[in-house]
Amino acid sequence: TGDYSAAAHGLEPATVTSDVVVQDPDQAFNPNDGFSNLHQFNLSGAAFFRIAMPPESVGDPAIDLDIFVYNPNGVQVASSTSGATNELVDISAPMDGTWSVYVHGWQTAGPSAAYDMYSWVISGTPGGNMAIDSAPASATIGSTGAVDVSWTGATAGQWHLGAVSHSDGGGLLGLTLVNVDNR
Repeated sequence: TGDYSAAAHGLEPATVTSDVVVQDPDQAFNPNDGFSNLHQFNLSGAAFFRIAMPPESVGDPAIDLDIFVYNPNGVQVASSTSGATNELVDISAPMDGTWSVYVHGWQTAGPSAAYDMYSWVISGTPGGNMAIDSAPASATIGSTGAVDVSWTGATAGQWHLGAVSHSDGGGLLGLTLVNVDNR
């Protein structure tokens, strides 16, 4: 048993990036061959970074787009290459700097495909429009407890993501994501 505290990290609406990617004739991802779109994100002090492309983001089940993510050092650290377009990449505690996200035209069901890419950056600093209503003051490894949260400003028609950080006297133990999809 030890000290425990929970903190809310604001509920953020998705940033929606709309674009069109062309078909890659050999379907092999290469960030330099012109068959992927580059989107860059400048992150600083983030606790969490998410990129998503659900099936409705392309509107046609025959389209299969993929996502590849590079950290600020230019190293590929994640990808999502699910069948069809149902892509999700989560990065915990991303380093500060410019992150590169490529959307690859693996199968565009024509010469090109339009898409909506959703992204969220959750601040490493607690605050914002989400609050902890109640949480235990101590925790025991292997046991469970309830942390109640509330929020304001989760706009209808938008997809939101926030987090609750869990800490003890030694620092951060982990994050619990709060997903509010009002689309």
